[in-house]
Amino acid sequence: MTEGRIVGDVVVAIDFSDRTDAVIAEGVALARAAGSTLHLLHVAAGEPVLAGYDKDEISAFTREARAGELTDEHRRLRETAEQLGAGGVDARALVVMGPTAQKILEAVEHVGASHLVLGSHGRGGLHHLLVGSVAEEVVRRATVPVVLVPVRGTH
Repeated sequence: MTEGRIVGDVVVAIDFSDRTDAVIAEGVALARAAGSTLHLLHVAAGEPVLAGYDKDEISAFTREARAGELTDEHRRLRETAEQLGAGGVDARALVVMGPTAQKILEAVEHVGASHLVLGSHGRGGLHHLLVGSVAEEVVRRATVPVVLVPVRGTH
């Protein structure tokens, strides 16, 4: 953390869901209040694995499609960072691939952030029991304060 600032860099993990704007707004408020850099982070899913199918036969539908999706996700993230920059926020875009919670925590460490902002999807108990919660894992393993932006409304 830089001396004289309460908050260092802020990582905002976004997933392009309908809650993304609220998560970004929370991160922007925190970064602006502290005069910090905002790192917009998107953890992209890897190449889909379809058991029982020869990847060469379906590559046009998986690898090329996924490459296009990744390009689009990175473009959207860059554009968001540029829009924030035009509004006076020092914002940077970062897209990584891999296990979501692990990659979020690695990004926080990599950029030396002092705070992390992410959304909580608020899915039901059965989903949580079967799949778990990225937000819960991140909060449990984080070494910096985590701001969770709660679900607003119903699904």
